[in-house]
Amino acid sequence: MNLDFTEEQGLLRDTVRGLCADLIDARQLRALERDARGYSVALWQALGETGITGVVVPEPFGGVGLGLIECAIVHEELGRALAPTPHLPSCVLSARLIALAGSEAQQAAWLPALAAGQRIVVTAWQEPGNSADIARVALSARHEDGRIVLDGVKTLVPCANSADALLVIARLEGELAALLVPLDSAGITLADLPNHADQKLMRVEFARVAVDAAARLAGAPLAAAWERATHETQVALAAESIGGAQRMLEMATDYAKLRVQFGQPIGGFQAIAHDLANAATEVEGTRYLVYQAAWAADSGRPFERLALMAKLQAGAVFRRVTWKGVQIHGGLGFSLDADPQLFYRRAKHQQLMYWDPAWLERRIAAGVFGT
Repeated sequence: MNLDFTEEQGLLRDTVRGLCADLIDARQLRALERDARGYSVALWQALGETGITGVVVPEPFGGVGLGLIECAIVHEELGRALAPTPHLPSCVLSARLIALAGSEAQQAAWLPALAAGQRIVVTAWQEPGNSADIARVALSARHEDGRIVLDGVKTLVPCANSADALLVIARLEGELAALLVPLDSAGITLADLPNHADQKLMRVEFARVAVDAAARLAGAPLAAAWERATHETQVALAAESIGGAQRMLEMATDYAKLRVQFGQPIGGFQAIAHDLANAATEVEGTRYLVYQAAWAADSGRPFERLALMAKLQAGAVFRRVTWKGVQIHGGLGFSLDADPQLFYRRAKHQQLMYWDPAWLERRIAAGVFGT
């Protein structure tokens, strides 16, 4: 296994890092936390123009057709910048579900626009009181007068207010189904969900929302597609967490070199130096795990357990490194005017979003013990 980046992969990393450096900074991040859309339109357009929105979309549908390693590279850089974008929910999870489970007509209708960043589709599967496991999905869908009618509630749906359509996981007369539901369909109501990281999350209510029968993904069994797409998404989100942890480590290290106390930089004290050394070890070790999972997926090897472990470990490391970074910055680290709190709040958010630690631990344990 060789995890050294190729020249092309290095160029991809530099391209995303450069776009983030040019188009997003801490001042803009604070503004976006109060913005109705919640993400930078300029950055999103730039990602589309450079083909980064199509990194995992197959070439026949207008994408770049790269692998999970390249997807992880993109998300590590987005994580370094804390760049809020619809890339993960739309260009990774939804795009992969459509590519894996959609019919040829559905793929042709949606994937080119997703690859270009011209349309946004976000997956809605979590429900109030239910876990992240789709086996517990309860939102009702039924056939009625030649159409499919949905009733129920989805929660924690990212960027739903900016989406062109929702990819809704529902129970169609008892059977799990994925339905492409245009956001402007009659009967859809959105409500903001305040959260620790001030990211755009929505509660979506469906009241007799009717869609054409052709809206159902009909290319392949949903269960297998869901397993593959969600594990790939876990790797991308783990990479995002590691990018944020790496940037927080750099900020804390730089501050420890500059902040003088008792006549010397605080980085010269063992308590600070050892904390930074431990953080560097954790970040690098977890980065290896993330890219090992991506490499296994791209090589056709089993990667599901590695993906679960990467998401679990990266979330925990991001939390620990950002908390230690806040402490190293002292009183400044707790100030809303300083940047460390931006990373700490995002770390807590990413650790809990999509698949929380308890759910991940149960899945890993089930794989270990064969239950």
